[in-house]
Amino acid sequence: MMKRLLLLISCVVAFTSVGAQKYYITNQYVYDLYLMNPAAAGFYKGCYEFSGYYQKQWFGMEQAPTTQVLSFQGPLTQKLGIGSYFYNDRNGFYSELGLQASLSYEVMLIKDRKRTASMTFGMSLNVEQSAVDQGDLTEGAFDDPALSGANESGWGFNGNAGMLFKYNDYHLGFAVTNILPQNNKMYQNEYEPELTSDIHLHAGTTYKIADRDIFLEPLVMYRRNMQVNSKLDLTAKATFPTPDPDFSFWGLIAYRRTMDDQFGKSLGLGTTAGVQFNNIIVGLEFQAGLTGAQRDYGSAYQLILKYRLCRDKSKGAIPCSEASRLERSRPSKRR
Repeated sequence: MMKRLLLLISCVVAFTSVGAQKYYITNQYVYDLYLMNPAAAGFYKGCYEFSGYYQKQWFGMEQAPTTQVLSFQGPLTQKLGIGSYFYNDRNGFYSELGLQASLSYEVMLIKDRKRTASMTFGMSLNVEQSAVDQGDLTEGAFDDPALSGANESGWGFNGNAGMLFKYNDYHLGFAVTNILPQNNKMYQNEYEPELTSDIHLHAGTTYKIADRDIFLEPLVMYRRNMQVNSKLDLTAKATFPTPDPDFSFWGLIAYRRTMDDQFGKSLGLGTTAGVQFNNIIVGLEFQAGLTGAQRDYGSAYQLILKYRLCRDKSKGAIPCSEASRLERSRPSKRR
């Protein structure tokens, strides 16, 4: 019975993922904006970042959802940024593998001793391979013409685009996913809906609490799926340096809420705690689902591992945002 239930969930995911724009990746924007907006590739000009994410849900259930993501992003030149990520996602008998590569270009609008403003444009190309194993479906189990009972697989490609406006320590971004029509053969039949896009709007900043070694990074994001739903996220990250300049603690809290209902409904609450030693960053996230179904199936855990390589190694274990601000505040060298 449990295997049949898991297979049903897998099939639902497989045949509705056409409209669910890989949220298990874009939701990681709280750790790296690039994973949601390609214009954020090379966001911090002084740092290159290598990241790994491992997420597991529904502990105790066989073949429960798991996701692994490996990503890289950083500056290529003063104006160009590059980024790439690889992901492997499995949900029961449905699985996806994918690769994305991105390029961003920054146009400087203002640059003087007190102000820095720029607009960055980004584009991504991604390819994916999807597969679903329907071999355990029994005859007559589901009266759905989209289910064949066989092992199906297919691959496709698409693109994302984004813009990012930065003014000193503030940023405002816009990104859209799936700018091309559906071309994965798994979803090219008369029973499948059209591929839709997600629109993301996000804004954030970073600042240091006066007279205290605490760095805060609030972030807000609104996402609208053109066919399914809309969502609002509120996130706050804090970094707490220690007397050892090479060691710091950091934490994050994120609240997610659907905006489809008249007054909205809570979706989940995520908390993360971690440490940073020199260039190595480690964190553990706990996601508490606030809907009835999420409480029944259990919550999720995620391991975050990062390695950053910064041009100025004297900054110690402080956020990349603060290191970037200090670099901007340096007086320019005259020839």
